[in-house]
Amino acid sequence: MERILTTVIVFISLSLNAEAGIRPLGRFFKLIPESEAHTSFGTTRDHDLDRNSIKVLVWNIKKTSMLPWKNEFTTYGKDKDLFLLQEAYENELFTSTLNSFEGVRWDMGISFLYRRYNDAATGSMVGSKVEPTFVQVLHTPDFEPVVATPKATTIGKYAIEGSNKELLVISVHGINITSFGSFKRHMGQAKTLIEAHDGPVLFAGDFNTRTGARTRYLMDLAKSLNLNAVDFKNGECRMKFKFTPYYLDHSFVKGLTVKNSEVDCASRGSDHKPMQLEVAVAD
Repeated sequence: MERILTTVIVFISLSLNAEAGIRPLGRFFKLIPESEAHTSFGTTRDHDLDRNSIKVLVWNIKKTSMLPWKNEFTTYGKDKDLFLLQEAYENELFTSTLNSFEGVRWDMGISFLYRRYNDAATGSMVGSKVEPTFVQVLHTPDFEPVVATPKATTIGKYAIEGSNKELLVISVHGINITSFGSFKRHMGQAKTLIEAHDGPVLFAGDFNTRTGARTRYLMDLAKSLNLNAVDFKNGECRMKFKFTPYYLDHSFVKGLTVKNSEVDCASRGSDHKPMQLEVAVAD
C-alpha cells in the first residue's frame, strides 16, 4: 500500500509541475523541430499491398530493453507487411535487428534525442514492405511534464493492389502524464488526418488510455470516424495502467475486414504485449 501511495503522490506531483511549467529533467533530452523529426532506412521490393491479406504487428517495444525482444521481434515480424511500433529506440540492437529484415522500409517519427546516449533518437515508427506514397511526422501540441518532451505520431500512406485508394496508417503513442485536454488535442491530430482521407485506415498503437475518460473519449472518437475497434483473441493480456482497469493498447480499422487478430500473452519482449492482425480491404 505504501508503495502505491508513493507512486500516486509522484504522479500528482508530476502533473502539478507540468501545470506550473516546471521541467527539471528537460536538460537531459534534446528536442528537434517537427520538420526534422522524420528519418528512414531500408528499401522495399513491392509497390502495393495485397488487398486480400495485409499482416500487421503493433507493439510498444519498450526501447528494446527486455532481453527476449530481439528473438520475439524477429519471430513476430517474419511474415508481416506493416509494423506499427512505439518506443522505437535508435541503438545498435534496434538498428541491426531491423536491418536484418530484407525488403522493408522503416520510417521513424522522432520524439526527442537522449543527450547522454550520443543523441540516440526515440519515437514511433511505421515499417512496410511497400514503398510509402506519403510520410508525415506530427509532434503533440503539448509536452510531457518534467522531461519536457513531445510524443511523435508517424503517418504513412500505401498503395493497394487493384485500387485507386490508399491505406492510411497511423502509429500513435499517446501523450501520457498530462491533462485530459492534452490527450484530446493529441487525438485531434489523428482525427484531422482520418477525416481528410478517402480510403481505408489503420489507426493503432499505445494510446495511454489510462483513465475511463480517455478511454471513453477515444471510443467515441473512433465511432464518429466510422472506425471499428479490433477485437483481439487474448485481448485481456494487453497492458493496463497500474491503478485502473483500462487498456493502453488499441487498434482501429476503417474500410478493412479483420481476418485474424491475436495478442500473445506469453511474450516477454516488452512490458506491452504485441498485437498481431491480418486484414483485407473491404469490398
